Amino acid sequence: MAAARHDFSVVIPAHNEAAVIERCLRALQSDPEISPEIVVACNGCKDETAAIARRVAPEATVLDIARGSKILALNEGNAAATVSPRFFLDADIVVSPRALAAVAQVLGEDGAIKAAAPALAVDLTGCSWPVRAYYKVWLQQPYVRVGMVGSGLFGLSASGLAEVGTFPDVVADDLYVRTRFAPEQRMRVERDAQGAAVSFTVFPPRDLRSLVRIESRRRAGDMQLKLSSHDTEHTARTTTGGSLLSALGKQSGGHGRVGLLDLAWYLGIKIVGRQMARRTIRAKKQIVWERDDSSRTG
Repeated sequence: MAAARHDFSVVIPAHNEAAVIERCLRALQSDPEISPEIVVACNGCKDETAAIARRVAPEATVLDIARGSKILALNEGNAAATVSPRFFLDADIVVSPRALAAVAQVLGEDGAIKAAAPALAVDLTGCSWPVRAYYKVWLQQPYVRVGMVGSGLFGLSASGLAEVGTFPDVVADDLYVRTRFAPEQRMRVERDAQGAAVSFTVFPPRDLRSLVRIESRRRAGDMQLKLSSHDTEHTARTTTGGSLLSALGKQSGGHGRVGLLDLAWYLGIKIVGRQMARRTIRAKKQIVWERDDSSRTG
């Protein structure tokens, strides 16, 4: 029997993701006319992640990596994949093959666009009011709205893969990839060739404490990258006072208009996260990968 022809590759690093890996894989298999090559890079798993992946997606390549390391999983999964364009997808993300195919079409031209992702949607079901306020503002910022590559999903063309090369040992892998490319080389793909909207869905922390922990880890990862040899001219933060003020009064991803109280919560969470991150960097502590378990339900 001839091997199946795949349209693109999807690499999923997965560390103890038994609660969500089935949801992720079912979404990727939801269109029988689109056939992605799937590589699940299980790393340091003490649960049933690998067994569930093999049951749900028998055509997928499932790697058993002994050490728990997202970067190791990204590199091992990348080495096992055979098709480009190639997507790197966190296990707690939900995205349809149609959305990825729309992005793959842009990346498959292998021209000016080297890194891309669908538009981002946020599922705030069960989230506390401060978390909702934070994300209403965040969804209006340039990071999300202009050339968005990150937040758990990015795709690379063949030449983009070559430029990224081996993922270095950094916490902010999304930011590392994003900052390899100039803004005009990145794209947020909002519609497919037929004009239908395409997106992927993230599930934020449900409570304030969890969000602050994740924000602290995220900021520490950003600082680590800026202090490393991997810093580039594209590493500068895109959120500014002007972009924050411009969010006021706007409808934000179907979650209501952004108000002053939303902005106040956003700034407060950012300030606390930044202070915690600075303490981590100054103390030269190892940046621990803070995973949010409050939202990890299948």
